Amino acid sequence: MATVCWALVGLGTVSGAGGCDRAEAVVPASGEPASERAGSPDAAAEPSTIPAPAAGERSPSADASAPTVTPPTAATPREPPSSADAGECPTDVADDLGLMISPERAMEGEPLRIVAATLSSEEPLALRLEDDDGRPVAAELVHYEGVPAATIARLTAPAAGTRIEVVVGRNGQGLGCQTLRVRGRVADKRKVRTALEDGVWPVTRAWDASEEALYSAWVRELFHAPPGEELAWSALHEVTTDADRNVLHDFFGWGEDSPPMKAGLYLKPDCADTPYFLRAYFAWKRELPFGYRLCSRGADGSAPSCGNVRGVLGKPDIEPDKRLPGELGVVQRFFRRTLSWGVHTGNGRTAYDDGDSDFYPLALSRRSLRPGIIYADPYGHIFVLAEMVPAQGEQPGILYAIDGQPDGSITRKRFWEGNFLWNPDPALGGSGFKGFRPHLVTEDGGRRRLAAASDEQLRSLPGYGDVSQEQATLDAAAFYDHMDGLITPGVRDPFVAQEEAIRALHESAKVRVTSVDNGEANFAKSGREVSMPDGFEIFETTGAWENFSTPARDLRLLIAIDVATGFEAKVARSPAAWGVEAAGGLEAVRTRLAAERERLLADPALAFSYTRSDGSEQTLTLAELVARAPALEVAYNPNDCAEIRWGAPERSKERSTCRRRAPEEQRRKMSAYRPWFRDRRRPPRGDPGPAVE
Repeated sequence: MATVCWALVGLGTVSGAGGCDRAEAVVPASGEPASERAGSPDAAAEPSTIPAPAAGERSPSADASAPTVTPPTAATPREPPSSADAGECPTDVADDLGLMISPERAMEGEPLRIVAATLSSEEPLALRLEDDDGRPVAAELVHYEGVPAATIARLTAPAAGTRIEVVVGRNGQGLGCQTLRVRGRVADKRKVRTALEDGVWPVTRAWDASEEALYSAWVRELFHAPPGEELAWSALHEVTTDADRNVLHDFFGWGEDSPPMKAGLYLKPDCADTPYFLRAYFAWKRELPFGYRLCSRGADGSAPSCGNVRGVLGKPDIEPDKRLPGELGVVQRFFRRTLSWGVHTGNGRTAYDDGDSDFYPLALSRRSLRPGIIYADPYGHIFVLAEMVPAQGEQPGILYAIDGQPDGSITRKRFWEGNFLWNPDPALGGSGFKGFRPHLVTEDGGRRRLAAASDEQLRSLPGYGDVSQEQATLDAAAFYDHMDGLITPGVRDPFVAQEEAIRALHESAKVRVTSVDNGEANFAKSGREVSMPDGFEIFETTGAWENFSTPARDLRLLIAIDVATGFEAKVARSPAAWGVEAAGGLEAVRTRLAAERERLLADPALAFSYTRSDGSEQTLTLAELVARAPALEVAYNPNDCAEIRWGAPERSKERSTCRRRAPEEQRRKMSAYRPWFRDRRRPPRGDPGPAVE
């Protein structure tokens, strides 16, 4: 979890606190908050912007005599640690404390960022900056509780020649310190380092618990935003070029994080590339080893398998990008060609016990679920965890992740059952939460080679004892219940949680409106029938079907319906976690859940509208949408009219305006593939599907 507070050191405290499963979503303009737009890429994951009752208030129609549930314990913001809490510079630096100064050379009058982070405890770190005379150096501090615990200092570097001592500690006990000297300002940027003949970048450091803590802190800062704010960018380089987010911005002083049109790096990964791009970018700036493997995608009931480690040691196997000088040209080509062409979602779905892989399976704990960890979904999508936000009052905690889309856009989403699909079937590979295996440098006949840590090595390495195959033992109910407890520890309010699920269903429906409208606009423009692929390829293809059909979105919408309407079973599985006894018993809670659900599903404020074939608007309540779930099992074909795609009943007034149907052959395919949607089961890659009659 992360609780954030700001302080000014020396000036007092101030107030503050490749292929992928496509998303079928509309991406907003670069970096623009999307919270007020239907069709936002995060809309399916975020609660509606419709006002909810204020904390401590009841919904207007709620029965005043209904039993209540004790809400989760609110996260009480702590006072930020003082400079004295950092203690004195210790003789021995704590092994698990990471301390990073950016840029590499502090220049008078230029921005300076200092990051301290650790995975050893969730308690915030104190940080003190002093000059040669022991006087405090003014800086803005941001303290993060959680995993990692981190403190980030931002300041303008003082006069040239100033020595700054950085001291980090807790409760008056110093944990580490470092000294930096401010250099005189120069008019021009530093010359880009000459490209190596035997590597992509120099490797001078090793991965350990301190570097992992810094990596997690860096990822969290890149994608941090207040809860509920939706984030989207058209490319990753829009995030790395943002000096307010990227604490490693222009670390080398080469202008390497300028916009791509101004000689900066071009970074536009899809979902499979995104975790590799983030890890490689950090490793490059920190001069750490980095590697990857070429893997199969898995098929016919077998998990993907991988070859030997490749990476940044040894002569690069491709020519550098001639448009960028020196090392920048080599690094740019490594991202755009070597990594982009070398990895895909199969890399994340290797079997849990396969040590010849890029990722290792994690124990499910708050420490493990830290920024930078991936979630490999069983059907071909990859998320990167970005931040865990603690519960506040009646509001549950939030686990945020980011993902890349096929068009290279980046969005932030929250963990819930409609986004993070779970299926432990080994035939689909080893999905779930995984961490990068740290790469080690070995000597072989005088040559340096890369190796990835095995599970056995991970268990013995300090800071990496979280390797576990426990996820493989969990069915869907157990997995999601376990995650609920990690994200919102303690007793949870089932009525608030159910309302949040219903609001998420509302957002899923609104996003689907945009997707269906896009299909209608395409037909109006082209008038051409869209060809339909066979079998599993309805979920994984290219061209017009990929752009305008909605099988993946509809499967997630059906799951969202199940989540929103199935809270009684969820509460019954873990009554203590939901405070059932204090709320009057299971039957009382079930009765109120059903009544509250019926009220919310029928609420006009949670209705939505779509455009019929004659241009008129049709409004549907969520209750009507839920009732149409069976029809939505065969409603993803863009060759059908909008009325059919929204499940309008036959011979109804709503359906009377329909002017086209999918070809009979395609309808037979959809009928044959219907069990996938009815059973909420996406087929594995290679599945030809049931026979089409």
